Amino acid sequence: MNSDALQPLDTALTALLNQLSPASRKQLARDIARDLRQSQIQRIRSQRNPDGSRFTQRKAQTRAVQHGIKFIWRGEPRTLKNWQIRKGKKGETITGYDAERKGQRTFYKRDIQRFLDVKIDRISTRKSNKKTRMFKKLATARYLRLSASDREAVIFFASKVTAVARVHQFGLKERMKGKNIEVKYPSRRLLGLTQSDIQHIEDQILSHLTHGCVPVSTQTL
Repeated sequence: MNSDALQPLDTALTALLNQLSPASRKQLARDIARDLRQSQIQRIRSQRNPDGSRFTQRKAQTRAVQHGIKFIWRGEPRTLKNWQIRKGKKGETITGYDAERKGQRTFYKRDIQRFLDVKIDRISTRKSNKKTRMFKKLATARYLRLSASDREAVIFFASKVTAVARVHQFGLKERMKGKNIEVKYPSRRLLGLTQSDIQHIEDQILSHLTHGCVPVSTQTL
């Protein structure tokens, strides 16, 4: 929306709002902040930026799945399924299901003469559902706060999550916890006005002015 085109309307609305009492302006600001917070929460939950584009998804995480392992142990070939490496009293062990002997078996790696076959697949853990949705905590009234006065309506994040929100809002770098590595995050616009938000705010102002008995005419606007 062209800000120059809105300037005459903004000037007219400001003049009309100044005719209201401070208490009336504060009530209007609170109504605007309340509805705006709700629209921000809904948009964040839908994982979209104010322009309608989707948030950049997280990088897919992968998980190793061990299908089978075959090795020579004391001159004999042995095969295990669903195996995993553990720490034993005398070193690392390989534990898995031995189909031939129909039971769980454990072997010390140091006793294995050589490996014949190791089957490992890496699968993506990314899922598109509510459980993996980003910013679940931020998109709540507990962390997305509001304030209002006779001069302004404000939406802001609680101090506890401000740093996280700022990194994603502006696409900044952040040092990984416990590591000397900086990660650059893509910008995800958590806060911002959509065209629908702007229209709703204008409608709220006009409705409040009308009910407040302040004369509003098309000539004035």
